[in-house]
Amino acid sequence: MLNVTMLGGVSFVLDGIRIKNELGQSGRRLACYLLAFPGRTHRREKLADLFWEDLEPDNARAALNTAIWRLRKLLGSGAKESATRQLVTTSDEVILEPCEAISVDLHTFLERLKESKELATAGDAIGTHLALQSAVDGYGGPFLDGDDDDWIVLERERLQCLYMRALLELMNGAARDKRYEDALDYGRTILGQDSLRESVHRSMMLLLVMNGQRAEAIHHYGRCKRLLSQELSIDPMPETMQLAELIRSSEIYAKLGELIETQFVEPARLSRGGVMSY
Repeated sequence: MLNVTMLGGVSFVLDGIRIKNELGQSGRRLACYLLAFPGRTHRREKLADLFWEDLEPDNARAALNTAIWRLRKLLGSGAKESATRQLVTTSDEVILEPCEAISVDLHTFLERLKESKELATAGDAIGTHLALQSAVDGYGGPFLDGDDDDWIVLERERLQCLYMRALLELMNGAARDKRYEDALDYGRTILGQDSLRESVHRSMMLLLVMNGQRAEAIHHYGRCKRLLSQELSIDPMPETMQLAELIRSSEIYAKLGELIETQFVEPARLSRGGVMSY
């Protein structure tokens, strides 16, 4: 089995042993492009322009041919002939067909998210949690971290949004199950990726109250307020300030059920309704 990692960096591992590739920078990006979008038909001219735009057309086509040859050699490592046959080329087109002999972390991540959606629709809360947890555990970092081609940046942003959404669903699910420490850990992970996500700061404040940490909830609001001021020169949203005031005045306990419903239960209903689809 050839395992390809593209989340957080690029690596090729054959039967547990990392192998060195000789694709070169442009060839590596070509390989990742074909592996990221298997089954698609790519015109040679487009690929040459995309990855060797600084070369003359004839030289770009020659570089593409060399890169395809090297990729075919990589796919054939360890006599994986079935993988090699999946790279189909003609005089005008290149196609890398899906193959069971090749495992790509990107596709495993997306498959787990799709599975979680199907399980949620079926009402399987435990299965949904396990699939989402498997997805976030397999997210090793930004897609092709360090590369900044336009198509890479767009795919990176899409996958990052899906990752954050999965974390949000895990946080909300843990909150509904009264696993407050777990929910707080998910919240911290989200804010570690996007510290300006104010709705998550509100969730953290509520979770701290529910976890018996009312004073810490007030301290968290102070950190959120300072962060928004320092980074964006803005005040917290009215609902964030109102929540902080409720916590300070002890009125939070009378409205806790309503706030929990709004913050943690209603998003799950929207998800089941297909609004938060993958």
